Amino acid sequence: MNTENQRLDAAKLARQLGASETLAIINDDSKNSSIQEILEAADQEVGREKLMSTILESDHPFWALGALRYLSDLGEYDSKLREKANLVFLPSANESARAANNNGLNLQSINTFEMYLSCGGGYVANFTMYYFTPPFSNAWTKSKIYSGNKVPVCQSQTMACDLFTNSDAPLQPGDTVMLVLGIGGGPDTPSNIWFTYDPTAKYTAQIDCSGGTLTPTFSWSVKGNG
Repeated sequence: MNTENQRLDAAKLARQLGASETLAIINDDSKNSSIQEILEAADQEVGREKLMSTILESDHPFWALGALRYLSDLGEYDSKLREKANLVFLPSANESARAANNNGLNLQSINTFEMYLSCGGGYVANFTMYYFTPPFSNAWTKSKIYSGNKVPVCQSQTMACDLFTNSDAPLQPGDTVMLVLGIGGGPDTPSNIWFTYDPTAKYTAQIDCSGGTLTPTFSWSVKGNG
């Protein structure tokens, strides 16, 4: 989704809510407000019940994912938002990064990566993928392929894992895979969030990228793609 479309969708949501203060935040181009800032403002302005009912009735599941990620104490709305977002897994904060000593065991299976550059971030980027075959190898194979041209914040790129395979070291089912961010004007940065590649999984790992050129940060979720 491109920046302008996301702003238009956010403005539509604010108008549905009758949230004039939130709409003013969205329309302030100088701030490039994030989904978190927009949702928190709307939550405070119109209240939880009205915000949740509007999100659940909308055509845009990323608002449901945003609410799950950034609003606390969702109570009865939690399961409805997860269904709306087609969410399989959303980790807690202490699960966001995978420790390097886990040897690729007990990881969520996926067949696709989606890189989302969060609004308010400070760079343009594309992505590539690293992979290795446990337990016989723990050295990452670096894909020679990137997801396309670098895109600005508020946009995403999606690419199946098997499209990153190197001919001299093919990706195998069961390999451990990781998205690596290709930042414009900065170094390639591993997300350090690991998954298991399964071509039959029909799950997408969405990696949300924020922060600055030299200090990117990552959060993630898994959603169905079947």
